[in-house]
Amino acid sequence: MKTKLIILAIALRLLVSALMFHPDIKTIAFQTSFLKKGVIDIYPYLLVNRATLPLKEEFVYFPSTYLTVGAYQAVVSTVFGQDFENWLMDAGANSVVNNPNIFKYLIALKLPLLLMDIAVAYLLLKYFTDKQSLSLRDKKDGENAFVLWLFNPFTIILIYAFSNIDMYAVLLTVIAFLYIKREQLLKASIFIGLAASFKLYPLLFVPFLFLKARSTKEKVLSVLIPVGILVAVIIPFWSQSFVQSALVSGLSTRIFSPGITIGFGESIIVGLFLLSALFFYAFLFDEQSSPLRGKKIKLFNYFVALLFIIFSFSHFHISWLLWIAPFLVILVIKKPNLGWPIFFWAIFAISIPLLYADRSMSLSLFRIYTSWFDLLPTPFTVMLKFYDPYNFQGILHSALAGLSAVIAFAILKKGELEK
Repeated sequence: MKTKLIILAIALRLLVSALMFHPDIKTIAFQTSFLKKGVIDIYPYLLVNRATLPLKEEFVYFPSTYLTVGAYQAVVSTVFGQDFENWLMDAGANSVVNNPNIFKYLIALKLPLLLMDIAVAYLLLKYFTDKQSLSLRDKKDGENAFVLWLFNPFTIILIYAFSNIDMYAVLLTVIAFLYIKREQLLKASIFIGLAASFKLYPLLFVPFLFLKARSTKEKVLSVLIPVGILVAVIIPFWSQSFVQSALVSGLSTRIFSPGITIGFGESIIVGLFLLSALFFYAFLFDEQSSPLRGKKIKLFNYFVALLFIIFSFSHFHISWLLWIAPFLVILVIKKPNLGWPIFFWAIFAISIPLLYADRSMSLSLFRIYTSWFDLLPTPFTVMLKFYDPYNFQGILHSALAGLSAVIAFAILKKGELEK
């Protein structure tokens, strides 16, 4: 039965991969293609050669992404040859319309995402069944998590329609959490560090790992290991161009942008304020053992609450929603009564970016069939005729924040979830 489900899940993913195009997939493919040409440090290269390159965007991801995707690109280029290279170099508006090879190009470029996606499904299964004494309930919960991950429409759209490169960090974070469940915090720290070398958000989990650690040595290492891995990855690429393009880009710093002005040019950063409150709540008021043995805090609860804060108080990119998706699957299985609130949370969360003034969030996803899609109005434009779209986004985001607060309060108050 599981084999049939996997075959059906893969077929569904290949279909969406081939039929939906987000321009980021081509941009990233073009930028990482320079690795096979001997360009190791992509950040200054793109800035210095911007005038002569067909695509002018900066590379906004970390070196791990460039090296990993670039290595895969070398294989794809070998298979598809010069036609693929020509397609990458073509920045024309019609380069994806009626291209006879577009469907196989899209499948090939998204294949690593598919492999990681299936791996996450098995990791979620293992999360529930990784026990010495396995009950029928554990087995059933694992199977439900496996199926829910594979066949819910949200993750399929997030990964394959939007070519979600954050999948690398998500996979590594789920592996880290499996080690947390086994009380192997130092191994978890290694995977948190690897995940952060692709995307910074896993570093936000480190303070809670510190609280959970049992000894002074483990506490120190739980911080030094992930930070050390990140530093080791980015130091060889450190330059002004790297800092501007990737480290302090808008995508990396949005969480720290919303604030409440308190006068004289100073403001309270709402997201950081709430993250600090969450940490000190865990530090002061959650159940404790001795300082040297660590705290008995349930890290799952705090990781989920932390991510809810990020989405409640930042102008998030749609790709970020994948960060929380595995945790929501676990939460739905463990607490079925939260199923409907989480479903509506997902509806609100995915609707907000679709209303951004950005064609690539909606109609451009189907542009591989015909350029006539360029003539159709986006949801943002349609909304302008009836209501202020920014105000409507604010309404949805407020509802999202309210649901986030209720769900986070429910799991933190009862503290019934594992680790």
